[in-house]
Amino acid sequence: MKIVIRKKFLIAFSVFVVVAFTSCHYRHNTNISIQEKRDSYQFYATYNESKTKNVWHYLNAELDDSEIYFSDDNYYNVTTVLHDDTRLYIKSSPGRIKIKLDKRDNTEASYKRVKHICEGLKDVLK
Repeated sequence: MKIVIRKKFLIAFSVFVVVAFTSCHYRHNTNISIQEKRDSYQFYATYNESKTKNVWHYLNAELDDSEIYFSDDNYYNVTTVLHDDTRLYIKSSPGRIKIKLDKRDNTEASYKRVKHICEGLKDVLK
């Protein structure tokens, strides 16, 4: 009788551990950090990897004049110049993105464009 109870307990405990590990692994909170300094603007976010497709779809639409095309399986670590001469750094992987703009290398219009894009990213990640 004790062996049967122990086996049931062991099975139930094993199922609990697997479910707990899976839920911790796949439930990833969204964290967004924006640092605005005198000479730079930086957006950094971590989010559930399931939102990566939406993030990259949004960036493809917003940066449609760039040479960068974001797709599901790619990792990016690039400094690029857009057609309007906006210079920015993008580091991205599933579940993470960092966008950095040096204000000294860009116009006020470029800064406002990148800031607007990052504000839109916050909405995509909600």
